[in-house]
Amino acid sequence: MSFARELSRRALSIRLKTAPAEAAHIGRRALADTVGVALAGANAPYLDALEAVLDTDNAPGQATLWGRGGRRASVLHAALVNGTAAHALDFDDCSTTMGGHPSAPVVPVVLALAELTGAKAGKVIEAWMTGVEVETRLARGLLPHHYEKGWHPTATLGVFGAAAAAGRMFDFDEERMTTALAVTVSMASGLKSNFGTPVKPLHVGQAAHNAIMAALVTQRGMTANPEAFEHNYGFFNLFNGAGTFDADSILDGWDGPMEVLDPGIAIKQHPCCGSAHSAIDAALRIVAREGLLAADAIERIETSTHERRLAHTSRPEPRSGLDAKFSVQFLTAKALTTGRIRLADFDDASFLTPDLAGLLTRVASTGHQEADAYLGRVRVVMKDGRVFEDAASTNFGRGPKNPMSDAELRDKFTDCATPILGEAEAGAAYDAILSLADNDRLDAVLAMISGKGV
Repeated sequence: MSFARELSRRALSIRLKTAPAEAAHIGRRALADTVGVALAGANAPYLDALEAVLDTDNAPGQATLWGRGGRRASVLHAALVNGTAAHALDFDDCSTTMGGHPSAPVVPVVLALAELTGAKAGKVIEAWMTGVEVETRLARGLLPHHYEKGWHPTATLGVFGAAAAAGRMFDFDEERMTTALAVTVSMASGLKSNFGTPVKPLHVGQAAHNAIMAALVTQRGMTANPEAFEHNYGFFNLFNGAGTFDADSILDGWDGPMEVLDPGIAIKQHPCCGSAHSAIDAALRIVAREGLLAADAIERIETSTHERRLAHTSRPEPRSGLDAKFSVQFLTAKALTTGRIRLADFDDASFLTPDLAGLLTRVASTGHQEADAYLGRVRVVMKDGRVFEDAASTNFGRGPKNPMSDAELRDKFTDCATPILGEAEAGAAYDAILSLADNDRLDAVLAMISGKGV
């Protein structure tokens, strides 16, 4: 039996009625967090370019463009725009298993298809669960080699999670789900060479778009090679390479704890690349103990993060606000001198203040190979001779072992959404998402996040 069929069989075994209630609550939190960060990213200038290329003004459709002035588009184009917005600020939720962001490629798909099909909230949550399980379990057998080779798993694996979620929204049987996943094999893409540019969030929008495309063409009779994963020229051999993947580990253990529960979904507390969060948190520990450090009083800063993380976060001279999100040097210096990392810190016109620009020349970042791949250390030498040191291990965000409360997540959502929706409307939108009952339609929520009143 083909790998795609085996994976489809397992994906279709996920049911809302048999899943732990906590998984459904996590799903609602994931919907809220993804929508919130997408609203914060809805003003990214490249979304205007994307809409212009798609000609959405002249081709309105069934699905809401979140925070885009009440405009609508086809489900394909809405998934592309909303998926790009969801990852625009690199503030979306994370999975340590996946080495990436599980909800950003999936949530735009399930919400767009809910508008198309009239599906209720319970089905949306079930489809989200399916998508996250598929993409994270694929990661079990493909990482770390897949990531180290240069692929962006949020896109290259997220597209399969999004396709599986689309299949659930369309009530695919095993045959059609198998075909949809096989079609998706030829639609996976996303390279780490474009990290730090607008193309990285575009990877996610493209994954969401391609997932719906795969499901739609399958629905209309498209066929594909059911052995597209394991074929000599298939996904495993071409994207990873012989001897660098373990298909059995992907298919094993589906009767155990769900990935969304263990190791769980991590909510980002800092609006930047998760690979730098350990260094940020170590810096904030120093600030909590010693107070804010003045840039001109610092002789030098030393950071140490895992070499796999440092490979794409060593950017000693960030060229833009977006580039600064991937600069462990900038982020550590900012945390030490201001005590927090905020959305406003990445404005292109103001992110590199004169004092910070001078301090960056005195930051040295090195990589380690320790067993804890998330460990980050920070050492600060002051000009008066004092030395401050601390360390932290942050798995991309706050997961089950250190969860962000619903109230804290509400604060994050409103901080993200208020510039688009207004403060009262942002809070109401969050509350509406978290309180969705399984039999509720999503029309009211989608109207609230459309930005129509802006």
